[in-house]
Amino acid sequence: MRIALDGWRRRTGPHYRRIAEGIADAMERRLVDAGERLPAERPLADALGVSRGTLVRAYSELADAGLVERRQGAGTFVRPRPTSTPAPLEDAASALLRRRLAQDGSSGHEEVIDLSLSVPAGVDHLPPFDGGILPYDLRGHGLHPAGLPALRAALATHLTERLHLPTTADQLIVTSGARHALSLVLAATAASGRSVITGCPTGPGLVSAMRGERPIAVPVDPFGIDAQAVRRLAVRTPVIYVDSAAHDPTGAVLSASRRDSLLATVRRGGALLVEDLTQAGLDLGEEGQPVIPLAARDESVIAFGSLSKMFWAGLRVGWIRAPERSRDVLLLRCASDPAPGVPSQLIAARLLGAAGTTWQDGLRHSLRDRRDLLLALLERQLPAWPAEMPRAGLSTWVSLPVGDSESFAHLAAARYGVIVAPGATACVDGRHHHGIRLSFAEAPPTLEAAVDRLTAAWEEHSRRLAVGR
Repeated sequence: MRIALDGWRRRTGPHYRRIAEGIADAMERRLVDAGERLPAERPLADALGVSRGTLVRAYSELADAGLVERRQGAGTFVRPRPTSTPAPLEDAASALLRRRLAQDGSSGHEEVIDLSLSVPAGVDHLPPFDGGILPYDLRGHGLHPAGLPALRAALATHLTERLHLPTTADQLIVTSGARHALSLVLAATAASGRSVITGCPTGPGLVSAMRGERPIAVPVDPFGIDAQAVRRLAVRTPVIYVDSAAHDPTGAVLSASRRDSLLATVRRGGALLVEDLTQAGLDLGEEGQPVIPLAARDESVIAFGSLSKMFWAGLRVGWIRAPERSRDVLLLRCASDPAPGVPSQLIAARLLGAAGTTWQDGLRHSLRDRRDLLLALLERQLPAWPAEMPRAGLSTWVSLPVGDSESFAHLAAARYGVIVAPGATACVDGRHHHGIRLSFAEAPPTLEAAVDRLTAAWEEHSRRLAVGR
């Protein structure tokens, strides 16, 4: 229990309440089991450096909340209780999809707010462009195995000039979004039994692309994926998945030293590095200097991305930049799963041509303002929710003081009309189920309304926890 209460002094309020909250948190995280006897008051008080009276009052608070039972002459015992809100008997990703499909106002709100998707919420931010499709745009059969030549040329220019990744059109394969790209890459590279190493939490796209297989997880911190942990695990030439420009969901940018370490691991042991550049170019720093992709430093790296984060997810346009030895295999995979339709590819090509430096700077500034607004709202209205400060991307990772965020996510959607991505949708090692991913891509008034709803949902969730419902 002493270990479980580490950090209790950093909480707010009187000492007895901080201790009570710490013990309640340990119960929620299942560090203390139902029926277990809590430590006697005096020894625990001595260990924590407080008076016995403080411990007595903390235990009384827990008893009043229905979390513990005080038995005369026997001690204080943790009471069994069900989860706070009945959650559907399905995995977290399926439950999240079901909530999104139910966006029909059934929650009692005129409009459901969806913060589970880290993509622009509309098209108002797009640069002016010619979206018309003329007959001469539709010449031939329209079936290009690697994608429309005009789009591959525009993508090559974008990667070379804006992301500092020298690329030719012949190196690119157009896909139906980033998830499709990742699925093709893993099918071509990991199907032979190679393990996949990833940071955790990780993007939901990787979890779904693995098709039931569990990748090997390593920690992620504000400097990105733990490159030393990757090195220790990189035996038998694994596939290493890394989102170097902006980690999803924390927004961490991979540090220079860790970039060097990962490339050294690849060159030394023959591992295959798969680089996710989906959020490249969305740096939220004042300078906005893009980080040089790993694929620019080593031609063996397979890079992929999409236009969903920068433009609009409805385009369903992604891409793969593959070494020559891998490209033919990927093209064979694409033969049965072709690129998106020509109209989407034409619009994507024109958007890339219209999105100049001024427009991109404006997009980054807008996202930075929205990030700062969301973090300020959370700090003011939900101080028990520590949130990561994302350096890039469209989302932040928030840790809830509960063992599993799925019940809260179910309540927030069903009763308060706000959808969030629970931690289980981004977790492969079981250690991040307490978190939620929140997008800050929505307009400021929507973010304000969303946090108001989340605050009300959290208050109800906390009341249910207190009474054991």
